[in-house]
Amino acid sequence: MSQKRKLAQGLATLAIIAGAIGYLFYSSAGEAFEYYKHVDEVMGDPHKWQGKHLQLHGFVVPGSILKRMDKEHQQIEYRFQAVNCGSTVEVRYAGTVPDTFKDRAEVVLKGTLADGAQFKAREISAKCPSKYQARADGPAATLCTRGDQNVERAVN
Repeated sequence: MSQKRKLAQGLATLAIIAGAIGYLFYSSAGEAFEYYKHVDEVMGDPHKWQGKHLQLHGFVVPGSILKRMDKEHQQIEYRFQAVNCGSTVEVRYAGTVPDTFKDRAEVVLKGTLADGAQFKAREISAKCPSKYQARADGPAATLCTRGDQNVERAVN
């Protein structure tokens, strides 16, 4: 056997092994590869993000939290809106929410965007909203997060 042929076989074997290892790594990582995006980034072009695993950052729109008991699965289903910089998305979640989940809470939602305008969350984490609350009789307010800047804006 010639040197060139041995080298070609060795390189082909290495390529196959490297490809197999890469595939195993990618397939076992599964949902570990998630994009971290703000609501306004995703809702600017929702079709681009449809079906992808996301961590979606926003704030709970005041008065939007609705809940009902799913008797078949024996869990509470939540429906609410999340907002960032004037863009909103409808969120659905079934399960237990953190104690800090309430109006104006800053939330990070893990899940997928479906039907272009509905986010199906499988996990919710929330920060305490108390320092962001507007006057009770004033307009609903939320934070607009852009990079490291937070800007308070009125929501219509």
